[in-house]
Formats: sequence, structure tokens, C-alpha cells
Amino acid sequence: MKYIWYEEKILKEISKVLKNNPEKSEKNLVCALIDFPSVFILGAGRSGLIAKAFAMRLIQLGLTSHVVGETTTPALTKNDLLISLSGSGETKTIIDIVLEAKEKGAKTIIITSNEKSSLAKISSIVIILKSKTKKSGKSIQPLGSLFEQSAFIFLEATILGIMKKKKITEEIMKQNHANLE
Repeated sequence: MKYIWYEEKILKEISKVLKNNPEKSEKNLVCALIDFPSVFILGAGRSGLIAKAFAMRLIQLGLTSHVVGETTTPALTKNDLLISLSGSGETKTIIDIVLEAKEKGAKTIIITSNEKSSLAKISSIVIILKSKTKKSGKSIQPLGSLFEQSAFIFLEATILGIMKKKKITEEIMKQNHANLE
């Protein structure tokens, strides 16, 4: 039986998703991240893992970020930003938290695949990564893998944008990197 190399197919899928995402989305996110004193990050399941990786990178940039639901997460204020990841845009716990953040006056950003979702309707800024999720779409990959991978790369590109805009070097990031490992 001939082995099929899936890596190339996966990379093509991710590339297609990211090419369909307007460059304006990344610029909007970079500007939003620079303007807020604290950034709160939220996601459930594998999207939550991507959210945590992004929060870590923000800390390494010297920004203040918190992962919603962690025991050390402080209170959100009207001056803060909440960024949520949800492929479907219908994750009930995330909807509830976004609504609570809006009640407190915080700005909210959703990164989703579903531009008509409940979260897209209630968020201040909507970033669409049009891809398969566990609920809909087509991909050679299972469940929400394509959305999660695309979100990870989009957020890593956002980190590069912040580095450039704020003139942050990798050396500075190394100084902010966790040293209790």
C-alpha cells in the first residue's frame, strides 16, 4: 500500500484559508492589541490551546495578557480587550463570556469561521478565517483542525506585525520568556 503524504495537502488548505483572509484583519488586530493595557484571551477545546499559545507570545512581547478561566486571571475592565476563538462562533460558554465583557464595557474581538454566527453578531471586531470546523465545511482533516491551524498561523503572523510596529526584537522576547522551566 502506498503511503500518502498529507503534509502538503494540509499546508495547501491552510494557505487557502489565510489567502482568503483580508490583510486588514491582521492590521486591525495588531492595532487593537497595542492600544489596550490588558488583553484577555478565550477559547474552548483545541481553540483554547491556540488561545493560550497566543497569550504566551503576547507576554513574551512585553504586553499584558490573561487567559480567561485561569486562577490568576484578574478582573476585566472597560479599558481591556477580550479576544475569543471559536470556529463555529456558537460556543455557548464563549457567547456568555463575551456578553459579560460587553456589559463591562470591554472591546471584544472574535476569530471565527462563521461570519453569521452569534459571536460575530455581538463582537466589536470580527475576523473571519473561512475554513472547516467540527460543525461544517470541507477539509481532508478531521473536525476543527483546519480552523485551529489557520488561527495559530494567523496569530503568529500578528505577533510578527506587533514586533515590527513596536520594534521588538527576538532578544527582548527571550528576556520575557518564562525562566522557571
